[in-house]
Amino acid sequence: MTKPDSAADPIVKVDDLHAYYGKSHVLNGVSLQVGRSEVVGLLGRNGVGKSTTLKSIMGLVHAQQGTVLFEGKPVTGMPAHKLARSGIAYVPEDRRIFRLLTVMENLRTGLDRAGMTESRRHELLDKVYELFPILAERRNQHGGTLSGGEQQMLAIARAMMLEPKIILLDEPTEGLMPRMVAQIARIIEILHREGVAILLVEQNVALTLECSRRVYFMEKGETRHHAAAADLTVDDPVIHQYLGV
Repeated sequence: MTKPDSAADPIVKVDDLHAYYGKSHVLNGVSLQVGRSEVVGLLGRNGVGKSTTLKSIMGLVHAQQGTVLFEGKPVTGMPAHKLARSGIAYVPEDRRIFRLLTVMENLRTGLDRAGMTESRRHELLDKVYELFPILAERRNQHGGTLSGGEQQMLAIARAMMLEPKIILLDEPTEGLMPRMVAQIARIIEILHREGVAILLVEQNVALTLECSRRVYFMEKGETRHHAAAADLTVDDPVIHQYLGV
């Protein structure tokens, strides 16, 4: 794998990660780094292991080989709930909001944790409602009645309630209208400015290059290429090679 400048101070470092679904070898030596407050894109065709990489970092898929370091400490195989408490948030492709709970109740699931004061709860809710005004309007509406874009905003907002150091963001713009896509890009930029690192899996190449500092390309369960986002365009030959677009 080619290696431009990597993260000088990685908050997450993945080395030679292997994972299986049954007998199927899905990850075949994934290695990548995400620096503190850095946005890093993970690109590749469908089925190459991008989502599985996020799930393996989050402890939702058991890694058979390799290591995951978080803030320099090994966390490979640690349960997802402990990783969440440590500062890793995960927004899955299917969002997984609680459809029968209201918007407010969904957000409270990330707020009701040890050490959280009532004043801090209000501060975090106010911040999210400022970033996502539609959620403030829908605060008493059940999650399952929201539009797809609103559900995606709720999933990201719920992750923000954990005050994470890094968010693993899986296909946040899938199926969304252009207006919603632009809003997701804006939120990624705001999180970046506030010091939150993001590992972004996204089929929208233009958005990934716009939001990311660096990008990794996956093929057949491996990270095969690594480049600075500023050095690439959507019609770059490497994009055609690994994504076929």
